[in-house]
Amino acid sequence: MRLTQLTVIAAAAGVIATPLAIAAPASATAAGSGSAFGIAATGLVTIPPTPAVSSEAEQPARKRLAGLPSNPLASASVLSVSAWAGHGRASVTELRLAKAGLSAKLVFAKCENGNGISHLGKATLSGKKLKVSPKPNTGLTVPIQGVGTASVILNKQVQGPGGGITVTAIELTLHLAAGKTQTVSIASVTCGPAKSETPPPGDPGTPSPTPTTSAPPGEAPAPTPVPGDIPVTG
Repeated sequence: MRLTQLTVIAAAAGVIATPLAIAAPASATAAGSGSAFGIAATGLVTIPPTPAVSSEAEQPARKRLAGLPSNPLASASVLSVSAWAGHGRASVTELRLAKAGLSAKLVFAKCENGNGISHLGKATLSGKKLKVSPKPNTGLTVPIQGVGTASVILNKQVQGPGGGITVTAIELTLHLAAGKTQTVSIASVTCGPAKSETPPPGDPGTPSPTPTTSAPPGEAPAPTPVPGDIPVTG
């Protein structure tokens, strides 16, 4: 389908919008935070992060959606997301982007305390099978007949300040005529590292330095007593 046809279909669906950057689920700088979304798109067709959730609580916050709202770009059966302190999960089943030649039985991403992975179940792009567990930031470019070319990043991982990470299982960009683009992000999660615990003052793990006193000139310094029940190593 040519660019003009895609534009007409999108306009009829009422989803044409000025291209915007896809909103990140949450800042990866916040220690112990987590967030996730199922699918989002920008370009000729705009889909806000759907469904989306973020949380810093100890118990997961969850959202589940049976199918996407009607649009001319993507379809899916079930989209599930969850997030809690330092964790994020996102899965999309029965994904189909007909115009991009992309389909998958399952697209899944997760992150835990600043580390993440992605899995693709029976995924194909323009007839080419995609790996189940692609390496981080695996890039592909394929021609899409009647549309243009598609640039894809599988298991996209972006490190954030403070040890956080954003993992997107599939990020696809269609390069259309007249310099137009259409970007779709599928199964994206963001999480910060686990909160570090600082031992309280006086804890054996953080011993305080022993103060020293200066002796008057010509005199030996007074000895510092050492309790007999403290083990000495060395």
